[in-house]
Amino acid sequence: MRAALVGPTQSGKSSLLAAVAQAGGSHLDLHRPGQPHLAVVKVPDGRLTWLTEHYKPRKSTPAELELLDVPGLDLTDEAGRTHAKSHWPPLRTSDLLIFVVRSFAAESVAPYRGRIDPQADLRELLAEMNFADLEQATTRIERLQAALHKGGAKEKDQVKELELMQRLRQALEQERPVAQAAASAEEAKLLRSFAFLSPKPALVVLNCSEADVGAEGPAELCGLPCLQLSAEIEAELSQLPPQERGEFMADLGLKALARDRLLPLCVRRMERVTFLTVVGEECRAWTVPAGTDAVTAAGAIHSDIARGFIRAETVPFEDLRAAGDMKAARAAGEVRLEGKNYLIQDGDVIHFRFNV
Repeated sequence: MRAALVGPTQSGKSSLLAAVAQAGGSHLDLHRPGQPHLAVVKVPDGRLTWLTEHYKPRKSTPAELELLDVPGLDLTDEAGRTHAKSHWPPLRTSDLLIFVVRSFAAESVAPYRGRIDPQADLRELLAEMNFADLEQATTRIERLQAALHKGGAKEKDQVKELELMQRLRQALEQERPVAQAAASAEEAKLLRSFAFLSPKPALVVLNCSEADVGAEGPAELCGLPCLQLSAEIEAELSQLPPQERGEFMADLGLKALARDRLLPLCVRRMERVTFLTVVGEECRAWTVPAGTDAVTAAGAIHSDIARGFIRAETVPFEDLRAAGDMKAARAAGEVRLEGKNYLIQDGDVIHFRFNV
């Protein structure tokens, strides 16, 4: 799983990346100005914490998420917009976009375009990505038209794709959702293969002032889920020993660190679910796309488990915790035996039965 941080210059992306990475104990080198930075962070999960405390395994392995911070975008002139294009490829290969916009004023940090207007900044970013998709679709249309002019064995497929791309271009010009261009599941799959930016799952981080820390902030911005926090304050908190953070957080009115609020939200926005396993001396959290069946989930652990799949012994985490342990959950009839086609639910605690 990869989420990309994207925003205007001076929006606080790098501070946010440092805060999230350092709070989870990850090392991060930010001494490469103008270059992307990547951190691998562990996704906090209270369910895994409970299982670990209960079973006391030698190893506890949370799900991991890659956070990519691309350099701040300056779209105020043609040179800046051209430079921004060099950052589209890593965004296209990311599973989620995290837009970081600022709502704080500070004499030491020049505001983007001389304004403090997070909604306007976000709209500009979305419009630029829409335009990038429009350019990509137009280029593809021109290539298909050239190929059709020459003729060939693939002409029938090229005609179908051309019709789809023309519908897509029209949708982008009218700022309608890209998905509306697809008339079938096959066309939707083809559109996904182009990794357009505008239909990617996304959320917004509103980087606020210290005065607004602890306040809820808007639930949405430009129709996207919004999380308000102060990247600077979070970066400072991440450098404190864990035992000292509580008092400072209480003074600020903070109930949870940015890491604990942002990362689980990222997983949900990517439409992934988490299942948990307790095998031998390890408790582990696994994330798979929503709608994944049991045998595919088994394969995420090991191909042999999928190949020799028999049943998935499954209990929802909340039922397991309410029962107290697996033995009591079985006695209460909460543990089910599911087949290959069972769709994994978020919070399932699963033991896969297999034979190879």
